This record gives sequence, structure tokens and C-alpha cells, in this order.
Amino acid sequence: MSHLLTTNLDTSILIALMLLAIARIYLEILGFNWSMLPMTKSLGNKVGTERMYRFHKMGLYFSIGFVVLFAPELLFYR
Repeated sequence: MSHLLTTNLDTSILIALMLLAIARIYLEILGFNWSMLPMTKSLGNKVGTERMYRFHKMGLYFSIGFVVLFAPELLFYR
């Protein structure tokens, strides 16, 4: 019984993270301006806007990688 609960919990977490990754990719496609976020503005003033741009671009790559690596597991779950 506990194995089933753990599997369902793991799947729920995986689905939630997948939705966040897809939302991140969708916002990038729409052309969302990440530099207008309050935290990015304040950190951009301290460390530079180019570094913050690279930080957000790396987040996009991580999101794409997450979808590519874990979408097959969700598709073939049952």
C-alpha cells in the first residue's frame, strides 16, 4: 500500500513540475519580458543585465530538458 502512495505522490509532483516547465516555455514563446520582473530588475542593477539574461535563458534550457526527459515517463506511466 505504501508503494502505491509513494508512486502516486511522485507522479503528482512530476505532473506539477511538468506544468511549471510547460508554462515557462509558453511564456518564452509569447515573448514575456523577464527583465521587467521586480527581482530581476534589482539583481540586474547589482550583477548586470547580461548575467540575468543568461540566467533566464538557462532556465529555459532546463525547462526544455525537463520536458524532453520526463514527458515519456508520464506518457507511459500506466
